[in-house]
Amino acid sequence: MKYLLKFIFIIAALTFLVIFTRDGIMPYVYDFVSSDAMLVDSDDLGDQQAITDDSNLTRAAHAHCNILIQEKYGSDYTISMPQQALNIWDIGNHDYVVNGEANVSDDGASIAQKYVCRIKFDDGDPNDIDNWSLYDISGLDDINETLLSNTEG
Repeated sequence: MKYLLKFIFIIAALTFLVIFTRDGIMPYVYDFVSSDAMLVDSDDLGDQQAITDDSNLTRAAHAHCNILIQEKYGSDYTISMPQQALNIWDIGNHDYVVNGEANVSDDGASIAQKYVCRIKFDDGDPNDIDNWSLYDISGLDDINETLLSNTEG
């Protein structure tokens, strides 16, 4: 009888929690999520298509990504960067995703490695690298393994 009462109490408590969450909390969560509270107010709207016009900000985003890649990987490898990115996306709020290809060489082995760089323009002169924030660089982390497999195979 004692265990039956505990079991009934646990089932009743779980039922209360489910109903309270569903009917008491979730309507407020849905209202908050559907409101504009989570939106960033910016004059720069993003675009799902890659940018085809060559603006000052897109050129600066690509150039600064190249500089940051050289700073991060240039001491270990010889890296040459093309003048044009493969694609650049303006994802809004002055955030850019730069997709490019770097020619990486080390001790005779050479590969063309694609990379993706996400960078944000903060404010001020776009040509000053201090006015940009780097979020991430991907695609170049496994350079050593790729170079080794290129020389072996």
